[in-house]
Amino acid sequence: MRKWQRCCNLALLGMGAAVLSGCAHQPMIGAANVPGFFSGILHGFIAIFSLIASLFAPVRAYAFPNSGFGYELGFLLGFALCLLVALLALLPRIGGRIS
Repeated sequence: MRKWQRCCNLALLGMGAAVLSGCAHQPMIGAANVPGFFSGILHGFIAIFSLIASLFAPVRAYAFPNSGFGYELGFLLGFALCLLVALLALLPRIGGRIS
């Protein structure tokens, strides 16, 4: 019973922190030259490389400010495309068969 109560308290603390950080101040978005759908595809495709580069240099994997839904959709599609290309490249090496 005591262990269960401790888990619940930690979960409530985590949810409280998430709620409080959700209303954090964001910088103003400039209207000119914000990345859109195609920039999102490119950024999503190179996200893994950006993550590795961010360990050594101040590099961001995700552009902010961006155009919103279009950029996010492009980022998601680019990242999925990157994972698909990596899977298709590695599949023959791990014994899979592409038919």
